[in-house]
This record gives sequence, structure tokens and C-alpha cells, in this order.
Amino acid sequence: MPNRLIKFIFILSYALFPATAPADNLPDLGSPGLAIYNNQTEAELGRAFIHTLISQYELIYDAETLSYIRRIGHHLASHTQQGRHFRFYIINDPTINAFAGPNGVIGIHSGLILSAESEDELASVIAHEIAHITQQHLARRFEQQDLYSVTSFASLLAAILIGSQDPSAGMATLMGGAGLSLQQQLKFSRIHEHEADHLGIELLNKAGYNPHAMANFFGKLAKQYQHQNVRPPEILLTHPVSETRLAQAVNRASLMPTKPSLHDPLNLKLIQQRLRQHTQTTNQVPFNQSTLDPKAQCYAKNLQAPDTCLNELIKTNPNNRLIKTLYAQQLAQQNPKKGIEALHTLSELYPQDEAIVLRLAQAYINNNQSKQAIKLLSERTPTLLYQATLYQTLGQIYAQQKQLAAAYLYEALAQLDLQQTQRAAYLIKLSSESPPSNNTGIQKQIQRLNEQLNNFEKSKD
Repeated sequence: MPNRLIKFIFILSYALFPATAPADNLPDLGSPGLAIYNNQTEAELGRAFIHTLISQYELIYDAETLSYIRRIGHHLASHTQQGRHFRFYIINDPTINAFAGPNGVIGIHSGLILSAESEDELASVIAHEIAHITQQHLARRFEQQDLYSVTSFASLLAAILIGSQDPSAGMATLMGGAGLSLQQQLKFSRIHEHEADHLGIELLNKAGYNPHAMANFFGKLAKQYQHQNVRPPEILLTHPVSETRLAQAVNRASLMPTKPSLHDPLNLKLIQQRLRQHTQTTNQVPFNQSTLDPKAQCYAKNLQAPDTCLNELIKTNPNNRLIKTLYAQQLAQQNPKKGIEALHTLSELYPQDEAIVLRLAQAYINNNQSKQAIKLLSERTPTLLYQATLYQTLGQIYAQQKQLAAAYLYEALAQLDLQQTQRAAYLIKLSSESPPSNNTGIQKQIQRLNEQLNNFEKSKD
């Protein structure tokens, strides 16, 4: 069976624009019929899936880039009205792709970010993946498989979604135990894709993005590779495009009321510069440096070394978060007091931006103010949605001070944020066995986390 078809019919092969079912007559695929894929199963599969991502694939950890993608993702997700838990990650991979994994995990390839010409296009793909999760499409497919191991399934799932290897052999094993025929699986794929298109376009509109961006982006990619004798991008293999499907998406978007754009179009251009300089990722779409926006050129220069053009850039774009943060970082190197004050002001202006908290902590550390960095990270990290990098930074400070109990504690908290409970349990054991900290607050945290992890292990028995 061709690899493309195998991907299309399996759990992760999400065709973007299905040709079945009327646009306003969505099938009812809610949760009442689920028996195996309960909350505990989903959480366990999600932990195994994230472990696979972290241990087997190269992720992007640039703070500003992650914060940008996560802001888009959570802004879109806030309009689902489900209160569901989502986590967004960036894979350092030049292919143009994205995926929806178990327990609200969504991955975006760096190649996709570099290929998007607008934030609307980028958001359209993320919205489609969010819709797959809210409609529990993975749960439905999981119920149809006779699976043998959550860990093995999570690893295979990641390999298929990310496209890191030819999954044909593993597919054959799983497909052999499937309870549905090929024809039935194709039918479910089309239904699921229809829902994801329908609801994804609605999400775009509710979040203030152009609802036509979904059809525009995929139509542009399909046209670009239509007459080229090269393998099309991964996203066109897992999200096949046809004229009929594009027409349906355009029609659906045309029903949405026009809204003014609320996002700064410069942000994506700046983030693309961060990606090009922080990774070895190359864009599948040819990139002409000479056509780069002058503002993005200036930003790119200053990512490498301070350049006077940044002074003018901050004047003409006083409200751009990315430019303000970079300006404050450079100021902290030249005038620590003023730079730290500027970063502190930004952290209050954007209290949920973990990237700014990290930059402020780094400014404290660089200026031999470890106590202030510890105080900042200890107070702010528990209030943030993504905590791993900040807790790891806190652990590194304590490690440099030879306070091993505290160092292991915060590394354990970082691993817990990544849902790596076994690793966290091992680290908290090391923390308990290390010389006690003079800080009674840290000792209490170690005890509480130890009890929490013990209770978690008991609940699994």
C-alpha cells in the first residue's frame, strides 16, 4: 500500500478539506461512546508522547519564538469554550508540517513557520489542529485499534505525525489489529477532517484572524508544488488538497463576518529571523534576503550584535513586544540598572510571557544578582502556564551555589511540568538524599513534591 495512503487512513492522516457532508450538518462525535480512551488513558498517552518528543526529536527552545507560537495557540484555544488543556511545541524540522497529538499536545514544524506569509496563515493551521483535539478525533481512532502498549503507540504516533521515518511496518502491525475495514476508516477520516475544517475556520474568525487564510495557505502550497518534479511538503501528504475542498473552505469563510485584524504583521517576520539564526532550519520555499523587510533586517542584525538601527526601530515601533524585549536586553548589557528596570516593566506589562521573565532573570544573573533572580523565578514561575525552562534556570543557579537539594528540587519541578513523572520522582529522591537546605521553604517544597509523586504512583496501581 503506498505510504501516502497509509498515512491518510491512519490516526494522524488528517486531510484538510474533505469533500463529504454538508457544511452545516456536522456529525455528532462527542465523548459518550468512549470506553477505553478515558481521562487517565489520555493523560498517560500524553506523557509518553511528550517524552518521545523531548527525547527523540530536536525541539526549538528559543524563548521568544515559543512564547509567540503559544500566544497564538492559546488565543485560538480560548475560543473553544471547552477549558481544555493544550500544550504547544516547535519541532526543529525544515518540512512544512504540523500535528495534533494526545492530551492536547500540538506540534508545529519550524519549516511551517518559515513558510507562512502571514500570522493568519500560521494561525489557520494551528486552528485546524486544535479542532482535531476538541472533537476527540484521536480518541475515536484509538478506540478502533487493538493497541498493545501505550508507550509503543506514543512513539509510533510521534514518528508518523512528525514524519521522521517511514512508518509502513508499524502501520501494518496496527492496521492488522484494527476493528474497522479500510473503507470504514476512510469514511471516519473524511468525517473528522470535515469537522476540523469547519470548526477551525470558525476559530480563526472568532480569534480575529482572516477565515480565508486556511484555503489561501494550502491552495498556495498546492499550486506551488503542482508542476514540480519534487516531493511535496509533508503537510500536503497528510492534508491533501483538491479544488472541491478548497472551494468548500472558501465558501465557509465567506459566511463569516469581516473583522479588523488585531495582530501586528511585523511579529511573524521577526520570529522568522529568530528561527533562521537560532537553528539550522532552511525554508522549503525559496527565500530572497534582498526582499526582507528593513525592520526585520535591523532586528536580525541586532540578534547577532548591537546595531544603532535598533534605536530607530524602537522609536517607530514602541508597542512591539519583541523589539522592546531585545532593546531592553541590549540596554541591560550597557547599563544594567536601566536595562533591568526596562525588563521589569515589560514583565509587569506582559505578566504571562515566560520569555520576558526568563530574560529578566538572565539579566540579574549576568549582573551578579543571583538573589534577585531566585526571588523573581520563585515568585513568578508558579503563576505561568509553561514552567520547565524557568525552573531549570532556577535549579542551575542553586547548582552553581552548591545547594544540591534545591537544585534537584527545581529540576524535578521542571520535569513534572514536562509530565515526566518518573524522571521527577528520581530527582526528588536525589533532593531528599542531599544535604538539607537551610531554607525551610525549600525543605517543605521537597516534602510536598515527594508526597505528591508518591500519591501519583499509588493512583496508577
